[in-house]
Amino acid sequence: MGGPNDAWSSHVVRPGRVLRLVDVTPQDLDDLLTDIRSDIPVILAYWRTGLNSARGVVDEIADAMTDIAMRLFPVWLTDDDLGPTVDTATAEQLARELCSGNEDYRPFVVELARAAAAGTAPRSQFSTEIRIRGLARLIRRGYGRESIAVAVGADEVSGADVQNAVSEALTWLAHHGRLTVWLPAGVMPEVTRCTHVRGRPDRMGAPAQQADHPTPRSDDTDDPPVLTISRCEGLPSPHSAAEQALERALSRTIWADGRRWNRRIDDLDPMLPMAIVDVFWPHARLVVEVDGDDHRRPDKYAADRARDNMLQRQGCMVLRYTNQQVLSDVGLVVDELRTTLRLRSETHILSAATSFATTVERPEES
Repeated sequence: MGGPNDAWSSHVVRPGRVLRLVDVTPQDLDDLLTDIRSDIPVILAYWRTGLNSARGVVDEIADAMTDIAMRLFPVWLTDDDLGPTVDTATAEQLARELCSGNEDYRPFVVELARAAAAGTAPRSQFSTEIRIRGLARLIRRGYGRESIAVAVGADEVSGADVQNAVSEALTWLAHHGRLTVWLPAGVMPEVTRCTHVRGRPDRMGAPAQQADHPTPRSDDTDDPPVLTISRCEGLPSPHSAAEQALERALSRTIWADGRRWNRRIDDLDPMLPMAIVDVFWPHARLVVEVDGDDHRRPDKYAADRARDNMLQRQGCMVLRYTNQQVLSDVGLVVDELRTTLRLRSETHILSAATSFATTVERPEES
């Protein structure tokens, strides 16, 4: 039996096609990027639309997809849990096994796995078509999802030349990568050679509580990102240098075990909106959010405060750090987290012991 979103997905996921989502706004797209459900496509939102060359756009997106696949490594390499580090010999062997039966696909994936394991840049002697096809497969596999949608997220794309170049590039990507391309309402109005469909996200059910997700209008640097990708449940966001840096630092410690990246908090009051948080330690009910500059916007600032208050009423402590704080001094952030986690853990242990003692000492009612 199909899931509740099957009808929606079949309507707006058409590999090889460019679709104009006439009732979907860039903000709707931003909301979809925070969703972690496996029955919707992986979304790659393209934000930098200043190039007026189709080849330049294709190369830029291919390079960004390569970076994402490298940061997802090794989750796409095998179904087994390999841990955060894999040696190059093991990576090469597993990549060959993964691609057995596909000679065109295998050399690229083997090289990508080897480079990711060694921490070096992959060689680029492969054709763009091979790269796009291979990267799309690996990202789908890493996310455990069946399809990918590439969406233009910028709400302002000026100039007919730029719009035509982006459109030509995305049409090529859709065909050669078997991807669906989404053009939200009002984005690139000069592009008319596309199929018009209605695709409001509310067809998928009630929207999730707005989550802290690095949004396209700000990134870990002064330049906007090329691509923003959907949250990957259980992992730091593949496009966020700050989340990646924090995870690298935490993975070198023992006290940080038990952390959960980009997952919902399951034990909230069922009447409250779903909350998906950046990092969560369940045993200490400690939430950590890594915020981009967009969280300074009045609307997001207000939403963050309301969400923090909701989580605090549910017994959680919420710590927020900016991307810049993490990237400029991750050691200081980690030290603060270690201290806070220790104090929270000790408090929860003491509270549990006191509760148990009170229960034992309370006389039974006659």
